[in-house]
Amino acid sequence: MKICLRTHMVSDNPTERIGYCQSVGATAVQEACRSIPSAVERGYPTAAELREYRQPFDAAGIEIIGLEPVKEPVRAWCDPTPEGEAAFDVFVRHLEAAGEAGIPVVTLHPPLDDAKDAAEAADQLARNVAFYERAIARARQAGVKLATHSPWPPSKGLWGAREYRNVFEAVPAPENGMIFCFGCMHMSGYDVREVIRPLIDRIFFVHVRDVVMHPDHVDEVFPGTGEVKPASALRVLHELGYRGAIAPEHLPRLPGDNRNAMSMAWAAGYCRAVLNDLS
Repeated sequence: MKICLRTHMVSDNPTERIGYCQSVGATAVQEACRSIPSAVERGYPTAAELREYRQPFDAAGIEIIGLEPVKEPVRAWCDPTPEGEAAFDVFVRHLEAAGEAGIPVVTLHPPLDDAKDAAEAADQLARNVAFYERAIARARQAGVKLATHSPWPPSKGLWGAREYRNVFEAVPAPENGMIFCFGCMHMSGYDVREVIRPLIDRIFFVHVRDVVMHPDHVDEVFPGTGEVKPASALRVLHELGYRGAIAPEHLPRLPGDNRNAMSMAWAAGYCRAVLNDLS
């Protein structure tokens, strides 16, 4: 498994991110298109921009394993309107550019995720499925995969293992996958280790997160100090053959810590220790 620096942690400056990865032993990154000014201005990156962007990462031995779009106008992706089609076309341009530049995964959030009742939830699931059917077809053409992350808060639609399984059963294409977040699954009431097994073929990216739950709030804590037991979850992933990226996230903020630079270093050390124990 590869220790990964997630988007927007520590810095958005690629040179600073490379130096930080080298200092903590991270060998992979998830990068954001917002780090490329011309892509932000245009609304999407070109393959040439992404190839140029990844050159210093390649030279440093750091793999860009995922790409976050410039913007996610997620609701628009499901709208059968000219504006919706335009938004979807912009998303497809991200897929095409990533594929041409050799970045394997594009990350996203589900388009519709705020149902107020069972009927609306069923409608949103059907519309999300229609989006994923279209998006996966274009991802396959581009040679990339999609990894969907849970939206916040937990009351929103695509959050726990059951909801993800509904989408994967409806759109079973192998390009349709997820960012498996330890914290999200635990907060949804699942044993993280148990739900890894049925979802393993859909896990393209892992968020290593630990929490302590209270009746009225959730505390973000360092990996291994909360309720999730991430070391045992990483062991299950290893046993099942997962060798992808693991990215610490939602880390506690330390006094004077600039964008989680200190807490990320601690978490990267924790992950490295666990991986050394597994090897």
